[in-house]
Amino acid sequence: MEIVSSRFRAARKAKRLNQMELAERIGVDQARVSRVERGERGLTRSQLLQASKVLDVTVEYLMGLDLGDNVAEYTVQETNSKQAELVADQMAPTGLRELAIDQQLTRHLQITTEEWHALSSIVLPGEASRDGYVQLLFTIRAICYA
Repeated sequence: MEIVSSRFRAARKAKRLNQMELAERIGVDQARVSRVERGERGLTRSQLLQASKVLDVTVEYLMGLDLGDNVAEYTVQETNSKQAELVADQMAPTGLRELAIDQQLTRHLQITTEEWHALSSIVLPGEASRDGYVQLLFTIRAICYA
């Protein structure tokens, strides 16, 4: 639900709509939009489809199932430049991009620009998930700050 709420809010802000304007366009009340953005409620299929049309993103993007072209729109003021670069980089490892996209987790982890550079410079023998990159981050911290 976190990725849905984050992407929903980011897409709304990218379209420069307030919650009330979006609510009117998708046929719900403003409180529902607020709850969706906080991750407390979801939308019906028809509401989600209408929201994707209004926000000019795919349903898959809003659901966190697609890391395609719409990800470039997912930039929040709180991201640092390396993190934003990873979000937009179609060639970055999927797990690393998923970590960069997850604003709530990255805020909680307080990943520095240097740590983003370290994570992106490591060549792994196979694919790693978002959680794998979190473990890698902890390993980097253990080595560098021990």
